[in-house]
Amino acid sequence: MNRCALIVVLTYAILAIAVTSSQAAVTVHPTGQRASKVRKYWTAERMRAAIPVERLALAGRDGKASKGGKPGGGSTSGATSTEVTIAPGTPLTAHGKVFFTDSGVNYVCSGTALAGDVIWTAGHCVNAGPGAFYTNFQFVPAYRDGAAPYGVFPATTLLTTNGWSASGQFGVDSGAAVPGLNASGQTLSAAVVERSITFNTPRNQSYSVYGYPAAKRFSGQRMRVCTTAWSRDDTSTAPAAMGIPCDMTGGSSGGGWITAGGSVASNVSYGYSSLKNVLFGPHLETEAQALYVAADAAG
Repeated sequence: MNRCALIVVLTYAILAIAVTSSQAAVTVHPTGQRASKVRKYWTAERMRAAIPVERLALAGRDGKASKGGKPGGGSTSGATSTEVTIAPGTPLTAHGKVFFTDSGVNYVCSGTALAGDVIWTAGHCVNAGPGAFYTNFQFVPAYRDGAAPYGVFPATTLLTTNGWSASGQFGVDSGAAVPGLNASGQTLSAAVVERSITFNTPRNQSYSVYGYPAAKRFSGQRMRVCTTAWSRDDTSTAPAAMGIPCDMTGGSSGGGWITAGGSVASNVSYGYSSLKNVLFGPHLETEAQALYVAADAAG
């Protein structure tokens, strides 16, 4: 075998190993649900009545805080969120509200449409971690007061990291969904301006964090944004989760953290009830990259 041929063979071998490793880091679940049935399930009444899943997830984080130690220090500047006006034809249309069902209870989260027709959210918005995947998952970009200006997108496939699906590791609490068409026959990319995603970026930077907080003083009916910056890390997770000042509450989980360059660099994951106005999100590294690659390939 000549040298050029050997290089080609080695290159394909390396790629095969990389693909296998990526696939091994991700749990993939075809929903098996017809889009028409999911859309029919989500009546206006059910969407209004759905509750934030964080009522469960945040309580779990308080339990871990007593073991790993509550992260402290850092500034709370930039914690107050503001309502967002979503202009058509802009990347703001990529942000939306997530609906799903778990054991007969209807829940809400937030999410972001990514290039390649991928919906990015938190792992605990697609899977119990550890446990089963949820049902009736649909994404409503630019949701506002019950309106769906770009249609609704039921998921055909749900995915999350193995770390989340197997053991509920908050350091890799990211999830993804592959959407079908909306009722008008449009793909997600045809309906909205999708965001890009970035991995292994510097932690200490500014973010615009978008979500639909639905607990306490928020209604969950309108998108809000925290214009904020990294303030701390939570070393009780692996990789260490990033902390930002932000007053958004339950319902904002899965909401995208957008860099100055316009890319998703994290998603809202959890908070500590004893640490006011601070949200944490995973630092997107190898596992998150494998998740996005798998979701893009499944579309």
